[in-house]
Amino acid sequence: MFIESYKDLKHIFDSEQEALKYLIENKYVNQFNKCNICHNDTKLNLNKKLYVCKYYKCRKAISPLKETIFNKLRLPLNIQLHILYLFLGKAPPSFISSSLQIDKNTVSNYNKLFRKYIKNKQLINPKNKIGGRNEIIEIDETKIAKRKYNKGHRVEGSWVIGGIQRSRLKNKIENENKKMFLVPIEERNIENINDIIIKYVKKGTTIYTDCWKGYNELNKIGYKHKTVNHKKYFKDPITGIHTNTIEGTWNGLKQSIIPRNRNKKNILLHLKEYQWRKKNRENDIWKKFLKD
Repeated sequence: MFIESYKDLKHIFDSEQEALKYLIENKYVNQFNKCNICHNDTKLNLNKKLYVCKYYKCRKAISPLKETIFNKLRLPLNIQLHILYLFLGKAPPSFISSSLQIDKNTVSNYNKLFRKYIKNKQLINPKNKIGGRNEIIEIDETKIAKRKYNKGHRVEGSWVIGGIQRSRLKNKIENENKKMFLVPIEERNIENINDIIIKYVKKGTTIYTDCWKGYNELNKIGYKHKTVNHKKYFKDPITGIHTNTIEGTWNGLKQSIIPRNRNKKNILLHLKEYQWRKKNRENDIWKKFLKD
């Protein structure tokens, strides 16, 4: 995962007109070269951030930001883009707030808006289920928790179930973890586990898990289920079955979510953000976000 050079973008963070010009030239926002009322030519007014019809009897105006994430937001466009850039670069809200001299709550609201966009881009489509016949998926669950009053044992948080598809080539993970799912669960039981796996995994898939009883019915609902006994070993010495990859994901996931966001209210947005970053680890995430 990488992001465009700050040096190359600094000019759009310093000027609202340059910011809009950049978005238009790179086709990240709408271009209205013709009036949608009278079909005459339009002219872009960068100061007013509007395309204006040239025909004197019409003069219809329309914003190039219409139907984009930047429409109707209060901060100047260049500041919005600056917040987005720092968010994508994983800058803490406190750093963004002090660097741009913006209220920390405002920064948090913008970051939440960006996460909601990321979540909505990843809504499940039945055609996009992972796995399939001759495919292997490792599945495991963990609790993303925080300590009550920052001390004592972990009592607050949310259970999360996740799955990662392996590649057919030498057991390498499929496309650098692109084919995966991470889902919060209200209660860690067989019914909820089965419902999630049916929603995200194609029937006929071979599923590797540990020996927890919550996975006991997978063979009955259309999957080939194989297990590794973690009380004895991490990888079965005879079958080679393991769930090391999905288990290894939990550490990175937990490090990416600060303790105060490890709750049922916020967990889904952070899971979707983590998954989106994993999926786009080979892309320039600045360009990817704006292009979408």
